[in-house]
Amino acid sequence: MFGSLRKKLNSVIQEGFIITENLQQQYRQSQTSSASSSATTPTLDESIHSNRSSSSFAGQLPGSDLILPGDVNMAAGCNLLAKYEDAWKQLHDANENNATKATQVAKQIERIGQATNVLHTDMTDLATCLSGIPALVEKLHESLETLQNVNKLSATVETELERLEDLCEECDLQEFMLNKQCELSQFKQMKMAELESYRQRVAAKHQDKIRQHEQNLRRIQRERQAVFDDAFRGDLAEFKSKGVLTKIQKEEPTLPVALEEVVLDDSTNKDALEDFLNG
Repeated sequence: MFGSLRKKLNSVIQEGFIITENLQQQYRQSQTSSASSSATTPTLDESIHSNRSSSSFAGQLPGSDLILPGDVNMAAGCNLLAKYEDAWKQLHDANENNATKATQVAKQIERIGQATNVLHTDMTDLATCLSGIPALVEKLHESLETLQNVNKLSATVETELERLEDLCEECDLQEFMLNKQCELSQFKQMKMAELESYRQRVAAKHQDKIRQHEQNLRRIQRERQAVFDDAFRGDLAEFKSKGVLTKIQKEEPTLPVALEEVVLDDSTNKDALEDFLNG
């Protein structure tokens, strides 16, 4: 900005110097031309003597028989008329020269007025710009302070944005964990329901096997009871017929088997249960 103002001031000063030099040259030319014209213009007496003859003549007029007397001057008043004619011509030439120079001077005055207006406008603009420099400096200081405040605010906003991103990530993580917990709870409930159903099926099968085993035991007991009855009746018949009993070799007594001691070993069902629990 200050560089442009300096350039404009230099251009205004140079234009003022150029206009001053042009005026001085034109003034010198006008002085020289006026001196030369006064030196080359003949005086009134010289023009009268050069252009007119002041001698008087006498004699006969050409083309006439009239004879003039010797004391009559036919050229009387010619010198005065020539003087007035030369003076009028000089005045006419001077008027034309003055009109031409007046036109030139008017043009020069107009150019000077235009240049002066331009210089006045430039100087006014320069003064306005120079008067606005303190306010501009103050505005620049305010702008610097505003930029510093904006920089601090930007840093604060950036920090808050980072915190917001961290909070968003934590919220997303918590939501993900809650969803997974819900899915795990649903999966656990489903597996517990399947386990309960499987347990019921296994218990039902176990009850069936226990019932079948009890039935087998009762059938075996009935068969043994029938065998013992047959043997007792045979021994009774033999005792009645012979009076003595045939000694039977004593066997080791078998311990009675309780229902709680019955072990059902079903490897197929056990493997299926382990596969279900291990997922």
